[in-house]
Amino acid sequence: MEKREYLGLQGVGRLLDWLHRHFFWALLAAHGLAAIAPNLGQRLRGLTLGSVSILGEPFSLSLPVLLLFLLLWNSGFGVPGGQLAALFRNLRALIPALLANFLIPLLFLAGLRTLLGPWHNPEEVENLVMGLGLVVAMPIAGASAAWCQNAGGDMALSLGLVLTSTLLSPLSGSLSLHAVASMVGGDYAEDLREMAGRGMGVFLVICVILPSLLGILARRRAGDALFARFRPALRPANELILLWLIYMNAAAALPYAFRHFDGDFLAMLLIGSGILCLLRFQSGDWLGRLLKTSVPERTALVYGLGMNNNGSGLVLATVAVPDHPLAILPIVFYTLLQQVTAAWYYSYRLPRREQR
Repeated sequence: MEKREYLGLQGVGRLLDWLHRHFFWALLAAHGLAAIAPNLGQRLRGLTLGSVSILGEPFSLSLPVLLLFLLLWNSGFGVPGGQLAALFRNLRALIPALLANFLIPLLFLAGLRTLLGPWHNPEEVENLVMGLGLVVAMPIAGASAAWCQNAGGDMALSLGLVLTSTLLSPLSGSLSLHAVASMVGGDYAEDLREMAGRGMGVFLVICVILPSLLGILARRRAGDALFARFRPALRPANELILLWLIYMNAAAALPYAFRHFDGDFLAMLLIGSGILCLLRFQSGDWLGRLLKTSVPERTALVYGLGMNNNGSGLVLATVAVPDHPLAILPIVFYTLLQQVTAAWYYSYRLPRREQR
């Protein structure tokens, strides 16, 4: 009996090791499954334990929210106690990264808007710029900390970027939306300015800041001996949760994209979104080399500058701009491209390191 259980655990271990080595392809498979069998993902995404009212705002305790909470708790648990004080102390990397995360995407959008001036359908350009504008206005994704942890990056810097950008998001997001509003006109500009006044603070605090801090505190209370027992499970847990979340989000996004198929618009969307996505990831690498940071710090910068909290942007766009459904598509495709690019950097671009 014990031998059978041991062989079973060995099999699970080999499967998880295989998943880690081939995570890029597992990610593509999750998107493929969402495209051909979206119903399960849509039902899972709709599961909820109810809702609560926080500061007068309803907040749904859905399965994606709970998984995101667990993902961020797991990432916070991976921060060594000695690094807690360093979350906001690495100003040499933190401040330039936050400035780059704010300025580079806006400069790209301004250039893209100018370049697409002669496009035959101005409405398509407005929708593209508006959608990508919502992307760049979001804070750094909490999932970036999970990718950083799996890649052996500096977790203190990674979580510092997530928490700081989230705390600053009411200001930075509002400034970004006003800047993008100046690039478009008519209803698009009005809707962006209206959104700039709507806060997402409750969602960001509950789903990003709170679980990260709870994970950090749990690590401090656990001590090194207890943490050593749980450490082997952190990476596979992160990878499985990421795949689960990605499948559910893609299952909601891809059918919408197929129903609104437009060849030239989708081509423009994919090219524009793809260049912006690659630029943001590569900006983290360039900034790390410019600042002469360590490899773990550069890994944190790559994922911090490369990944945005697009789930919030998608929800905000669905609620706030229902009269511009095409503006949602750039967020949908950018979200997919962001995850694929993150997996590509994880599997092929970044040096592999053991978890700390």
